[in-house]
Amino acid sequence: MTDAEYDEFFRVAYPHLVAIGLAMSVERHVAQELAQEVLWRAFRHRDQLDHYDAPMGWCRRVMCNLVIDQHRSSAAGRRALVRTAARAAVESESDDPSTSIGGPTWGELMTALTLQQRAVATLYYAEDQSIDTIAAALNISTGTVKSTLAKVRTNVRRALSGTNEERSRP
Repeated sequence: MTDAEYDEFFRVAYPHLVAIGLAMSVERHVAQELAQEVLWRAFRHRDQLDHYDAPMGWCRRVMCNLVIDQHRSSAAGRRALVRTAARAAVESESDDPSTSIGGPTWGELMTALTLQQRAVATLYYAEDQSIDTIAAALNISTGTVKSTLAKVRTNVRRALSGTNEERSRP
């Protein structure tokens, strides 16, 4: 990958990577820093990346992993995420449509999900990736992706209806 090709790749990939971070309920400045880290790693490995069928898929996977690492690294960061989810959702409404992925409740909905559910939901709904692509990117089975999406839908439905109770079964 030449420098000019990498520059073009950077221009296209950066807003998508920031959007993934925002969709996974990371503050804007953290999403931007993580996107820069992903693209720095891509630059360092651009000779290998040039041979991949989907270099953006590699970047998405690294971004999801970095976001998960970010969440795991600090308990204080996780508590702050809950406090700032609404603010991050409002901040994500920008003039740049490539970084604006949802309404003001997206961040609040994402905080109710596990990290794996956030990653799957982000790749499926915000990045419009197929189940097979998500499975490959996150190194999980397609069945796990499908069941995770079902759990996401259930959790989001509960959050939108305002109830956390299980539906009673006869």
